[in-house]
Amino acid sequence: MPTPAVFKDERLELAPRLPAELRSTRLPVFFATTRAPAGEGQPGHYNNDAGDGMTLGIAGVRLGAPGWTWDELIASDRTNTIEQERPGAVERVEEFGRAREDGELGDAERRFLAAIDAQLAKSNNKELVLYVHGYRVTFDEVSVQMGSFAHFLGHGAMVTFQWPTGLNFWNYVTDCPRAERYIPDIERLIVLLARSSAENINIMAYSCGSPLLAAALARLRARHPAEGRDALARRYRIGNVIFVASDVDLKTFAREHVPPSLDLARQLIVYASRIDRALGFSSLIAGASRLGKPDIADLTPQELERLAADPRFQVVDVSDVRGAHEMGGMRGHGYWYANDWISTDVTLSLRHAIPPEQRCLVNPPGKQRVWQIPENYVQCVADRLLAAYPELRRSR
Repeated sequence: MPTPAVFKDERLELAPRLPAELRSTRLPVFFATTRAPAGEGQPGHYNNDAGDGMTLGIAGVRLGAPGWTWDELIASDRTNTIEQERPGAVERVEEFGRAREDGELGDAERRFLAAIDAQLAKSNNKELVLYVHGYRVTFDEVSVQMGSFAHFLGHGAMVTFQWPTGLNFWNYVTDCPRAERYIPDIERLIVLLARSSAENINIMAYSCGSPLLAAALARLRARHPAEGRDALARRYRIGNVIFVASDVDLKTFAREHVPPSLDLARQLIVYASRIDRALGFSSLIAGASRLGKPDIADLTPQELERLAADPRFQVVDVSDVRGAHEMGGMRGHGYWYANDWISTDVTLSLRHAIPPEQRCLVNPPGKQRVWQIPENYVQCVADRLLAAYPELRRSR
């Protein structure tokens, strides 16, 4: 992914905060996958077929060219643009085994948690991120992409849930509905991750991975009908739940998914864009607007009032943010990693459960619960980082 804009601010020096043993172009991305292993002669490590259960493991990700040093990677971070795509690769995979379906801890789960806790013990970032991808991606692509985010997040614990999907445009019609079978796996994975030593767990879903996460959170909430928000916060420690370019029915999300998500999370953040062509196509097929490209006329005044009443529910409209909104694929759908201003806010949201005004976002006139990225955004974020952490000021 291109470097988030704030990491290129000349006043900031973020790399020295990383412990010396983690200053490497190689880092772990933990995974739970329902994909089948790649066969002999197939590219990558897992293919697009359904596997046997959910496998837990670690992908060893390299950022940059094979011979790059840490200093060369950091230098590249400072000068990188979207026109300068950088290489990355999954160099190895270590499997711990298949997860148990009954939710009990087996050998695979214990080894998985031990590896996550070992990574957290090394890092200053004690937060864990769980990511659920969309369709038309390979296992290796997702691992490298989220390895990029882990790099900018200070090498905390990055976990991906990877479900099988084809690489053709028309796979959308079949793969996204079929993926609903993996909702219980995502639910069990969150329960498992809550057994880790992570201080908080931030969760993000993209495109048609969003209905999977939303339904898994609803199932998770239903496990504890007698528990309130405080008890659920102690049990699962979920910080931000983030939906980006989400291909989920707006009415269903507002009525069935927002309440359980807000019971579980400190904040619920939705990134949306009016220029997302992929979700425009999805809305046409479904006959209803999608969360990532919403038509608020689909909601009743009572539903809008209920959503607006809770400040922990945030909609970030990124339609007018300058710069790229995709890296290949359909126009306007990949903004959260292609656009370095938007990816800055996504990175902050994956790291800290802080309200939008503290992330330098603003309300457009007349829209109290909609947030936008202002023209002075990057300078504002850098200024606030320096005010909070003076040691980040770069020495000349």
